[in-house]
Amino acid sequence: MEQETNISRIAQEFIGIPYLHAGRSVKGIDCLGLVHLFYKKLGLNIPDTDGKGYSPDWYKKDPQRLLHGIQKLGKEVLITGSEPLQPLDLVYFRIGGAITHAGIMVDDKHFIHVMIGERVRVTPLNRAWMRRLQGARRLI
Repeated sequence: MEQETNISRIAQEFIGIPYLHAGRSVKGIDCLGLVHLFYKKLGLNIPDTDGKGYSPDWYKKDPQRLLHGIQKLGKEVLITGSEPLQPLDLVYFRIGGAITHAGIMVDDKHFIHVMIGERVRVTPLNRAWMRRLQGARRLI
């Protein structure tokens, strides 16, 4: 119960922050910045970039870039139903033909994330998102 309260408290700190490409602060954030800062609040320092600059259309030149970085983190969670998602799992999604989006599970059915042109929010992992879900990593 304490962990759920802590996750909810941290999530509330990010809700409403606007999307900003390569943003890493409360003034603006992208999905990788959100993941980095969220885990940092839990004492887990994960990279927020691969050390190379990236343009807004980075996925056109290297569609596997985000996936390669994520696969270096934690352990894989089998999303076939045999191993249910749990709070703090890092989830990643294929949008527009490439894996370009990531979020963090806040409970077993909802994740926090931010999309281009929107603000950070908690969203149900519904059927539409499950179709896009490409994997998950357990970091904690």
